[in-house]
Amino acid sequence: MMITRRIWGMVLVLMFATMTSYAGEIVREQAVKYYNEGLKAQKAGNFDNAKTAYQKAIMLAEGDRKDVIKAIHNNFGIMYVNSGEWEAAAQSFSDALSIDPDYKEANFNLGILYAKMGEAEKALVYWSKALNKTNSYILDSEKEQ
Repeated sequence: MMITRRIWGMVLVLMFATMTSYAGEIVREQAVKYYNEGLKAQKAGNFDNAKTAYQKAIMLAEGDRKDVIKAIHNNFGIMYVNSGEWEAAAQSFSDALSIDPDYKEANFNLGILYAKMGEAEKALVYWSKALNKTNSYILDSEKEQ
């Protein structure tokens, strides 16, 4: 009788762990889905839809998919640059860098922003951070193509 209870207890724990793990996978998949929707809307120039999709992705990915979250902050920065909201852009790039200080795209983009603002020294600081170990400006996104 005691062994049977222990076995059932272990089975229930394993079932719960499996369900929780599966639910976590669904949430991660949804976060990536919204990220991709945001990216598609951003490329089409529909920044309002992109922001909405990105915000949903951040809510679902919070703390779990830092790669998605940093990319979203970087993309927000790009949208803000394109709409002339340079302070918001700087904040978005900085948010991405707070997740990953070595994130090449955000460092590179922040360098571009500072160059546009006429702050060459700051631009050079961020561009130097974007250099890879071979001293080229190949970004991670360009390697994938």
